[in-house]
Amino acid sequence: MPPELPFVDLFAGAGGLSLGLSAAGLAPIAAAEMHGDALATYVAAHEKYEPGSALQVFEGDLARHPLRSLRGEVAVVAGGPPCQPYSTGGLRRGIGDARDGLPLFVRAVREARPEAFLLENVPGLASGAQRPRLDAVVGELTALGYRVDWRLLRAADFGVCQRRQRLLVVGTRRGRFAWPEPTHGPGRPLPYVRAGELLDPERPVGEPNPALVTYAKTPDLRPSPWDGHLWNGGGRPIDPDGLVPTLLASMGGNKTPWLDGGRVVPTYHAHLLAGGAPRSGRVDGARRITAEEAALVQGFPPDMPWVGPRSSRYRQVGNAVPVRLAEAVGLALRAQLTGTATRVA
Repeated sequence: MPPELPFVDLFAGAGGLSLGLSAAGLAPIAAAEMHGDALATYVAAHEKYEPGSALQVFEGDLARHPLRSLRGEVAVVAGGPPCQPYSTGGLRRGIGDARDGLPLFVRAVREARPEAFLLENVPGLASGAQRPRLDAVVGELTALGYRVDWRLLRAADFGVCQRRQRLLVVGTRRGRFAWPEPTHGPGRPLPYVRAGELLDPERPVGEPNPALVTYAKTPDLRPSPWDGHLWNGGGRPIDPDGLVPTLLASMGGNKTPWLDGGRVVPTYHAHLLAGGAPRSGRVDGARRITAEEAALVQGFPPDMPWVGPRSSRYRQVGNAVPVRLAEAVGLALRAQLTGTATRVA
């Protein structure tokens, strides 16, 4: 197998998974994506960050593209099948949802026969009524000759400034996969990355978001001023000394997290705790983060060539795999495939 370890990224989106795997030393040679703006962003990024390297593109519905041509060409099949069927934030129709991409991922592994695969999805697939679906997919992939293991990983533990958790499923033909050890957080080599290190309320990056932040009519108090529902919409305020709330694909309006330039959040929380009356109107100094700032939180490079209107850029960012998380798993996968893995976490 060539030393660069070629891979195909299925359901590639804007390319967060590919950028992370590339940073880990793997090489993208093919990608599949059905949404036009996301695919255009992926291709533009590939041309910018992988100049001169060929890329085979499977555009549109992956079901229309057989992948037997990739057999012997890719070391890794990677991808994050659409997660809406299993997300706790959705209807959780699971296997009955037309957007379920898990069968297509299994089919791709069967046809391409890579040395390893990496599947990413939402934590909801590993719990409750959806857990049997995960077990069934693991069983199908195991039957193809892979040793399969999965874990729920927190992005913040690998240098991503976000309260985001993802399900990672890895399968290898030879040996047991050694999961990467967390690098950030209490008791680890590095502290969590604080939101204030990436985002400045006074210095917006990118196209401004016009969605206003107002006081909620009926505040819902929690112990932390940064939790609860004291404001309109689902977008939470961002603690500059903490992590950014999980970024959603539905960002763009009131579901977009926001920055407290006037430092209103702690004082208003204390005001309510003391029995003060709820306020109304706009929150002074507050602004929603831009799509470009959300991309920085996800680990995309500052000069990422985004394609599409603002709503599309938010969706591409929210759907993406955090780049640093993908890099950490990619490094472990590379070590496994090159025979340098020495222990299992």
